Amino acid sequence: MARLHRLGRAGQAAAGGAPVTAGWVDVVSGIALVLGALLSALAGIAVLRFPDTMSRIHAATKPQVLGIMLLMLGVGLRVGSWAVVGLLVLVVVLQFVTAPVSAHLVVRAAHRRGDGAREGSDQDGSTTSIQR
Repeated sequence: MARLHRLGRAGQAAAGGAPVTAGWVDVVSGIALVLGALLSALAGIAVLRFPDTMSRIHAATKPQVLGIMLLMLGVGLRVGSWAVVGLLVLVVVLQFVTAPVSAHLVVRAAHRRGDGAREGSDQDGSTTSIQR
């Protein structure tokens, strides 16, 4: 039967082991996780609340990518395994690559359909370059 060791307070040596250090890494990890989750939640709420496609796409891409980046930073700091950190870096890089491309395609399709901008928005610099 395996023996369970009691952990001491932060900085104290555990029973038969190295000192327990629940210091700045856990604090930074927790802050990054909370901020990342908050940004992702706010991005989701903004997608539901904003009136037009252009505003919704802005809300879906900008804070969402930063939220994912903060979440992956928090998980990477908390786990501390190089294999997991490599996978998390791959997730962030793929988000940086795919979010602008997908946003551009959705906005272009909305513009072509004619429902991309709010009422009263008469600035349209792309009508000459995009043929319907």
